[in-house]
Amino acid sequence: MYVVAAPLAIPMAFKLWQPAPPDKSPADNHLPKLPWAQLAAPCLVTIFGGIVFYALIVELPYVLTEVGVSSTGTIGLVSVIMSLGTAVGAIVFGPLAGETPRVLLPFEFGLSAAGFLVVFASASPVVITIGAVLTGFGTGMLLPTLVTWAVKRLAFEQRGRGTGLWTSTLFLGEFASPLVLSAISTGAGGIRGALAVLGLATAIMAGLTAVVVRRNNRPLHVIESPHAES
Repeated sequence: MYVVAAPLAIPMAFKLWQPAPPDKSPADNHLPKLPWAQLAAPCLVTIFGGIVFYALIVELPYVLTEVGVSSTGTIGLVSVIMSLGTAVGAIVFGPLAGETPRVLLPFEFGLSAAGFLVVFASASPVVITIGAVLTGFGTGMLLPTLVTWAVKRLAFEQRGRGTGLWTSTLFLGEFASPLVLSAISTGAGGIRGALAVLGLATAIMAGLTAVVVRRNNRPLHVIESPHAES
């Protein structure tokens, strides 16, 4: 299965590019500090985003089994359909990348929340699939929005470390996702109840991002200093 990705190395060798770093004197070879306060909000939201992103990837087979689906082929097919929704969401992000996180995050979290609640509310495999696709589409847009939000105001020398920090928080959220849902399910009547709780929490996060995220957050040019703007 891992070999399938190998052919992707060929177009990447021709399409990926490395931005030229700015000219610096030897005295400027030390790396500038990361703006921790600036990264705090995107990284904290990303931990929650990782929980949301990974929830149905892990729990969807259990949900389908709970409503009576026993065929592994059917469970696999539903998971594939949800994954296609995630891929479409990632593709759709491209034309919308110029929008600010304040515009995109409420929509993405809101769509993910709606999908969780649809999965909770129905015992029909078809309706559960629709809910899973809604969540997949939302999270497909969510991850590129979060990483863009985290690094868009970082200078060239900061972006590698900023991306690494963001990735760490995403993986932390993904690792915590099944643990959090398992803990919630003990008091929520099962995994579908836990997804309902997560859906409500995700809807609240949609509202918070609509209010808290900066209204105007223009990307910084890749070789521009964060202090160069007047």
